[in-house]
Amino acid sequence: MLRLAGDGTSSREIALTLGVARSTVQDNLKRAAAAGLSWPLPGELTDDAIDTKSG
Repeated sequence: MLRLAGDGTSSREIALTLGVARSTVQDNLKRAAAAGLSWPLPGELTDDAIDTKSG
């Protein structure tokens, strides 16, 4: 979702691509922005780092 949005894809197109509601895309992109996340993700934000923070 972040990659698609970062590439300039509209929320509507992202929703169609991912098979979710446009409002879901918009909500998730707002949450990502509030968390300071954008595409590309920082190099230190690896899968292991995410798992450590969420676990």
